[in-house]
Amino acid sequence: MCSAAAISNEMEHPFLQRLLKPVVEFRVGEAGTAVMMFAYAFLAMTSYNIIQPLTRSRLIVSLGAVNIPYVLVGLGAASGILMFGYTRLYVALPRRWALPGTQAVMVAILVGFWALFQTEQEWVSVGFYIWGAVFSVLLISQFWMLANGIYDPRQAKRLFGFIGGGAMIGGMTGAAITAFLIRRVGSNTLLLCSAFVLLACTLLVSAILGREQGALEQAGDVDAAAAEKGVSLTRALQLFTQSKHVRLIAVIIGFGSIGGSLIEQQLNMAAESLGQEEVIGEFLARIRVYLGVATFIMQVWLTPRIHRYLGVGFALLMLPISLGLTALGIVVTANLLAPAVARISDQSIRYTVDKTTREVLFLPLPEALRQEVKPFVDVTVDRMSRGLGAVILLLLVQPRALGLEWHQLSFVSFGFMAIWLFMAVRAKRGYLNAFRQSIEHRDLRPSELRLDVADLATVETLMEELASPNEQRVLYAIDILESLGKRNLVTPLLLYHQAPAVRARTLQALGNVNPDVAEQWLPSIHRLIGDASPEVRAAAVSALANIRNERVTDLVRPYLHDPDPRIATTAAVALARHGREEDIGAAEQVLADLADARGSTADARKDVAAAVGQISDPRFHRLLLPLLYDPNPEVSAAAMRAVQAR
Repeated sequence: MCSAAAISNEMEHPFLQRLLKPVVEFRVGEAGTAVMMFAYAFLAMTSYNIIQPLTRSRLIVSLGAVNIPYVLVGLGAASGILMFGYTRLYVALPRRWALPGTQAVMVAILVGFWALFQTEQEWVSVGFYIWGAVFSVLLISQFWMLANGIYDPRQAKRLFGFIGGGAMIGGMTGAAITAFLIRRVGSNTLLLCSAFVLLACTLLVSAILGREQGALEQAGDVDAAAAEKGVSLTRALQLFTQSKHVRLIAVIIGFGSIGGSLIEQQLNMAAESLGQEEVIGEFLARIRVYLGVATFIMQVWLTPRIHRYLGVGFALLMLPISLGLTALGIVVTANLLAPAVARISDQSIRYTVDKTTREVLFLPLPEALRQEVKPFVDVTVDRMSRGLGAVILLLLVQPRALGLEWHQLSFVSFGFMAIWLFMAVRAKRGYLNAFRQSIEHRDLRPSELRLDVADLATVETLMEELASPNEQRVLYAIDILESLGKRNLVTPLLLYHQAPAVRARTLQALGNVNPDVAEQWLPSIHRLIGDASPEVRAAAVSALANIRNERVTDLVRPYLHDPDPRIATTAAVALARHGREEDIGAAEQVLADLADARGSTADARKDVAAAVGQISDPRFHRLLLPLLYDPNPEVSAAAMRAVQAR
């Protein structure tokens, strides 16, 4: 969607492409806008992460850590009201200014909280905490809404990793600013700092929209996160009744939310012992910095390897095991750093390995069900679980209830971990069963799959499908393996499969693997040039050309006068499609000779009829006339099919 001005600007400044080439592949006209989107993500997340520790530290000092669950219980309703107000404002503003306009309102709200904190009223801290929760959702949804408006799916695959990196770096930068400045300038001044960064972000967004006029249509729509209505309670109950796998996914997400709430409450109560608001804010900000580093390492290096080599089952166990190990550390040390480590471990795993694993768990569901159930489980179940976690925490930490200290909550975590591990094992089994059923029913669309769902258990299941006697299941498994970037796992033994469609599809896959790997199968591929199926013969020629890195015409030209009519016909079709004028003439003569009933077999003439049906050049169509009146009924029938295919 890059505009002419953007392309022109990029042509004038090609150094961006050269500078960032080791990081991301830019096409003409993309670099300028992509760098601006990177800066947008950086500024938005810097602004949010400056205030994120402050929302917690002010609430701890104002209400006390044991009372924070009360706020969490009411957070869902309060955030819903705020999101409704945001939606109404967004729709009311002119399309060109809706996005920067709502961000300008956010700037004003931050300045408003700066003024309200001068009053030192207790309710301001509660409002600020709720606003902080909504603030992050708005910034993230607005950013991705604009990104999806600018880039098509192919561009997104290349550029979103680079653009999203700005958000990760911005998160660490914002937290680092708070950790460094909070004792020097005070938390109130940091609100103005956050507002200033967001104002710069607003101006940048306006510039991006001016540069990318095509994005206005997408950016003018109310984003899905703000307008989300979810499914009705009746429909939700139906979804849970219909699918055991959906119930398992919901349980796993619920356990994750409650487990995270336990760790968060321990951190709040432990941080309260630091006393002063600025000291608490600095402590929480430092945790955010370390969390950013840990998340980056997990996302870039560990998450792909965990799913590739250890599988979805191991990934499902990581969060509950992390909860148990960090709970043990808290019990043994009772040190302030222990809940900090627990928080870093929980959040870094949750937003990398666990997030990807949840995407994998949704994979076997039929597309229609997945489209409906995923938003409900991801959002509604998560919110309900957080509310339930807040109620449980009130029973655990309130003095009028059990009144547990922060380190004593770890004993609750041990019991919770045991139940969670049991459910995670069940979820893995349910996933594998559901995945096998989805293959059988062909519920998955290979084109929609992403490389990051290629976990070990999924790949093993697909490998089993390659041995299925059912032709369609084998073809389907090959399609999915290719979509997951695993075509090298398509066994060449399928070249001996009884179904021609499987042999042809296997040749297509082998033609795109590493030539060094495919080289050992060249004799088997070469043999299939004389296969009984024209489809297989054409696929064999294409595979040989790809493996040898040759032009198809150069490869098949020596076969044009092969004594085997099948091989000669295959070569003629390839030359008729791609050859020079003299090649086309030679191919026409060979097919004419083979179509002559006086000097060829019925099988050869039938192959010629099928071959002519694959050639678009009209000069070959005359060869079908004598074949239509061939004395052999199979030949005349093949010629008629070729005529109908024209």
